[in-house]
Amino acid sequence: MDTILKTASVLLFMLPVWTGATQQTSFACEHKTPVQVNCPEYHVINVIDAFYGRLEKDRCGWDKNDHCKADNSLSIIKENCQNENSCALEASNRVFGDPCRGVVKYIKLDYECLPAETVTGEETRTTFACERETPERVQCPDHYVIEVIDAFYGRQERDRCGWNTNDQCRAENSLSIIKQNCQYENSCLLKAHNSVFGDPCRGVVKYIKLDYQCVPIEQERVAIACEHKNDVTVTCPDGYVMLVYDGFYGRDDLATCFQYEQTNTNCIASGSGRKLWELCDFKQTCELRARNSEFGDPCKGVRKFIKMFYGCLPHYY
Repeated sequence: MDTILKTASVLLFMLPVWTGATQQTSFACEHKTPVQVNCPEYHVINVIDAFYGRLEKDRCGWDKNDHCKADNSLSIIKENCQNENSCALEASNRVFGDPCRGVVKYIKLDYECLPAETVTGEETRTTFACERETPERVQCPDHYVIEVIDAFYGRQERDRCGWNTNDQCRAENSLSIIKQNCQYENSCLLKAHNSVFGDPCRGVVKYIKLDYQCVPIEQERVAIACEHKNDVTVTCPDGYVMLVYDGFYGRDDLATCFQYEQTNTNCIASGSGRKLWELCDFKQTCELRARNSEFGDPCKGVRKFIKMFYGCLPHYY
């Protein structure tokens, strides 16, 4: 939301000294000047938790309503602050909507300042997605992918995503579902909903907790094997395995595996991408055989080729 960033002009709350990755908290009150959150040079903000609403009676004035929280506020604040050196917090209904009319609301942001290099390193990070709120997007930088350390859908804290006495609730299959969605992807969406995981504790507001790392991969590579030519061996360095992004058998241009009088550039064998994924994904080496006997013939009389997009991922697991 650009409105959060563009309207900030006065600094209301800042901690001038930082030591390590200690958790900090900033507040921004509705109808007040936006609050600027700054980290030191070469450090970035890691959002631990945040909301817009009111969960305390005596914060930003007094009001008896202390159960008011905008559904999408955490994701909006993360969108503007996560991995930034600084960001401005504007506590305004026009940014978040109005979760409780007539009540003075505020932003509460729990965060830490991390050295910039650890954001794309092997440090474990945690994110939450609350049931009945906007799904939470987890994003790693370019050429990094998500490695799931642990995850669940349920409730194991009484005061997370509202308050409930039940803090021993966990969907049995939630880790495998979250891994299927996020493991070794550059980004994924966490949707905290019973339709995805089932309902392990009826009547209780649940959430997803994901512990993960952003692990590096080498920049995207392309492997090509031409029909009627020798097979091509694709290899990653020792200690690395392939992460296959995309690929096909067929022809999508005139120049690759050039042949005179070639005009068909819209020829892709059905299922060839999945076959390449099954053949090469998470392997240090694999053999590409550009043959109709392997993939079928999507365009007879046309000289075809395999084109596979991949990177090399450190063998962490």
